[in-house]
Amino acid sequence: MNMTAQAIEQLFHNHRHELTRAIRRIVRCEQAAADLVQDTYVRFMNMGRSTTIAFPRALLFRTAKNLAIDHLRKGKFEQQGGDTVKVSLERPSEAPSAEQALSDKQRFQILSRAIETLPPRCREAFLLHRVQECSYREIAHRLSITESAVEKLIMRSLVHCRGILQRYDAE
Repeated sequence: MNMTAQAIEQLFHNHRHELTRAIRRIVRCEQAAADLVQDTYVRFMNMGRSTTIAFPRALLFRTAKNLAIDHLRKGKFEQQGGDTVKVSLERPSEAPSAEQALSDKQRFQILSRAIETLPPRCREAFLLHRVQECSYREIAHRLSITESAVEKLIMRSLVHCRGILQRYDAE
């Protein structure tokens, strides 16, 4: 049924307070809720004249809820867009600079070459410990050596790699 302006006004008047409370729960702002209820009335008035409405109360509340959700989305978008510069000035980016990223990549390549130059047994113990996260006990079992020997191999590997990185950093 198409609704007359008087029927829409009556429906809106009967449910205005309930509608305002429902919208206030969504947007958490009294003023915004009041504005959205008014927007709902205008939209509903335009719809009611030209559209057949089977369940007017349900459509009234659905329209209000949709407007509230649009309001929240718009607010988040504006907040994200407007605060980007402010946030970036307040807190430095956690991402590394281009220079730092390049330096890290170069250091990684040097470390990889340093690992390749390790004696085979040292390299195997080092990679098992640092890459595969094996315990000294697991490495000792795999290599058929003592845990003390594993510790010495890994320490020798660390000293070797650290020395090469320090020489790179000094250059």
